Parts: sequence; structure tokens; C-alpha cells
Amino acid sequence: MTSYIVTCPACGTGNRIPADREGIQGQCGSCHAALPPLYHHPQPMDSGSFDGFVAAYPGPVLAEFWAPW
Repeated sequence: MTSYIVTCPACGTGNRIPADREGIQGQCGSCHAALPPLYHHPQPMDSGSFDGFVAAYPGPVLAEFWAPW
């Protein structure tokens, strides 16, 4: 099973997160602080969902904008 390492913003501990827990906020195994949700696949958004997602997400967000020809 694929997993990813998410660093705790409170204590710096690396936490292994299973790939099937994408988008679910976890808890640090060491200090029990909230971990940011992990997204490893692009999240399709529209003009109605983008602002809310970016405002609520605690980490950096990489956005790609495109328009059909």
C-alpha cells in the first residue's frame, strides 16, 4: 500500500499517511496536533469552490488555470 509522509506543523514529526486517506485531516502520532489534509491528486474546482478551498487549506496550494480554446 502506498503511503506519504506529512510533517507535523507543531512538532516537526513525520507521520506516515496511507494514500487512501487523501483529503482527510489526521492527527500527529507524537503530539496529537492536527495534521493538514494531504492531497496527492489534482482537485478539480470551479469558481464557486476555489476561494473557499484556498482560504480553508492550512498549507500551500499549487493552482493551474486553463481555458478551452
